[in-house]
Amino acid sequence: MKSRKVHPADAANDAVLANAVRFDVALFLGTGRYARASAPTLEEARIEAMRLVAENQTPFGKRLPLIYGVTAEGRSALVTSN
Repeated sequence: MKSRKVHPADAANDAVLANAVRFDVALFLGTGRYARASAPTLEEARIEAMRLVAENQTPFGKRLPLIYGVTAEGRSALVTSN
């Protein structure tokens, strides 16, 4: 089976995440409102994301946090499930 070629945007995203110096977490709470956290590693960012979700529970459904890797130069990339 042939392996698929990596899309250039995916390669750039992976490069940013590989060089990330911190990970920012954002949880949308409503119009213009976000719960935010930051962590030095991806694992710690995932723990912070779970904490934000637990602190901001709603009866209307589960909110999903976004985690971004940020480089020293200020570039950021969204952490995806894969």
